[in-house]
Amino acid sequence: MTRVLVVTVEPPWPAQHGGRIRTARVAEALGRDAEVLVTFPDHGDRQPDAPVATSPLPWSPPPAVRTRASGRPHLGGHYLAPVTDSLVGLCDKFRPEVVYWSHSYLAAWAPPAARQAPQVVEFANIESRRLATMVRSAHGWQRVARRAEAAKAAFWEPRVAARAALCVALSPPDLDVLRGWASDVVLAPNGVDVWPYHPSPPDGYVLALASYDYEPNVRALRTFLRETWPLVRAALPVARLVVAGRRSDALAQEFADVPGVSVLGTLDDVTDAYAGAALTVAPATTGGGAQLKLTESMSRGRCVVMSSFAARGLPAAVHGAESHRVADDPHTFAGEVVDVLRDTSARHVQELAGWQRSATLGWPETVRELAAAISVLAEGTATP
Repeated sequence: MTRVLVVTVEPPWPAQHGGRIRTARVAEALGRDAEVLVTFPDHGDRQPDAPVATSPLPWSPPPAVRTRASGRPHLGGHYLAPVTDSLVGLCDKFRPEVVYWSHSYLAAWAPPAARQAPQVVEFANIESRRLATMVRSAHGWQRVARRAEAAKAAFWEPRVAARAALCVALSPPDLDVLRGWASDVVLAPNGVDVWPYHPSPPDGYVLALASYDYEPNVRALRTFLRETWPLVRAALPVARLVVAGRRSDALAQEFADVPGVSVLGTLDDVTDAYAGAALTVAPATTGGGAQLKLTESMSRGRCVVMSSFAARGLPAAVHGAESHRVADDPHTFAGEVVDVLRDTSARHVQELAGWQRSATLGWPETVRELAAAISVLAEGTATP
């Protein structure tokens, strides 16, 4: 059986938010036909009875000057530099036939010993583009630091792609970029866990569910509350907004006096949050491309009002479906939210369409081509 070592940034289980869910489901799908071992810097909560074998690596944050002064990505060095020796030892012990990097910035710090086997690099984002969007929203020293990281990414990112045996894109726009850098690229969009369809409640709330330890999500929420939410409330005074997700509790005091807004905080299980929602919103205009929360909302039977920036990362399976609404300026976005809240019958038609389309995006299906490509790579390195 093919031995696949998955290197990621944090424990994938419990799979409570976008990044963890993606890595967990890919590892689980690959584990159907391969011997998979997942390794990561040992920080954050982790599930002791994970469905795939794990090997945490002892980790402590390195000095920022060390990673920012490097020509390689700061983020990759932050996670990988302190565990390099442990990772080399793990490779010697496990002897992987394929090494799967969950993020390109990790692969940029791959030690030579970990590059003996074919490298599969997942481009969760095109980092040079993601960082460029975040430069525009920064100020002072932060703007300088991000501009430097974006410039570095323009150098290291295509080189990481070129030396990989296989690159993984999550969205069609990212696929086009990677095809210009690498000879072998596969599209493996975000999948979904398939849930039963339950229509949204007539008096449901607007749900803003995201990881709020990620600045583009925080910035987008603040802009939404400042520019769009007052317009929603002016048209529909009974409208409610529920903010939930990783580290959202840190925002509770900031939004305590905003009419109609409540904060649930970090959730171990998002089922109840979705159950009470009429729709979800995804207003981000900076950051990365493929947002897993979009397809997750549809798989839960909820319509999404999203920015055109967010919509670019939607998988092809939901294109053309009456499953979501796209708006950018505050008045148009607010109008879409109000329409969805008011017209329950139309909303149910739209959310059912999204649920039906997302049902074709189960994780085994979305990673089938990727799993096949990995098997081919392993066969090419097998000794007779």
